[in-house]
Amino acid sequence: MTPEKSLGVVAGLLAWLAVKAACIAMAVWLDNAAPAFTARALNAYRTRGMRCFVLGVVNGVALMFLFAVFVNAQVKALGLVGIVILFVTVTAALVGYMLAYHDLGQRLRGDGAWSAQRAIAIGGAVSELAFMVPVLGQVFSIGVLFRGLGAVISAILSRRAPTPE
Repeated sequence: MTPEKSLGVVAGLLAWLAVKAACIAMAVWLDNAAPAFTARALNAYRTRGMRCFVLGVVNGVALMFLFAVFVNAQVKALGLVGIVILFVTVTAALVGYMLAYHDLGQRLRGDGAWSAQRAIAIGGAVSELAFMVPVLGQVFSIGVLFRGLGAVISAILSRRAPTPE
């Protein structure tokens, strides 16, 4: 391998790590910026796991289908609608990953005296490390993706306050 290729691989890995760190930072920020929404979505994520998974799969597939239809349409304005659908879907999926970070961090914390931000950061780091396991990590990541997407959609559609634990 030439030195240029080696540097390219290292740069790619560093960029990938930066994206993962940015996802964890976004999770901490969102928990502070929208605590009511985060509580609703986390409640759905924890209490309605299978329902959230099915809701995420159905909506994820439907939104990607709509994206493909609108982007391939002959009318340029519909292409823009397709791009907006893609942006909203990716944003909801990232928020869904944040719920997994939060849930895992809370489970790891147990009765410890960690702050919520520290729990999310540690849960995010552990989740991202688990996602890197070949095959099993990717299956786990896809499951978390759809369950989180379903929990976000459920929280958007429900305006009720979460039940206290």
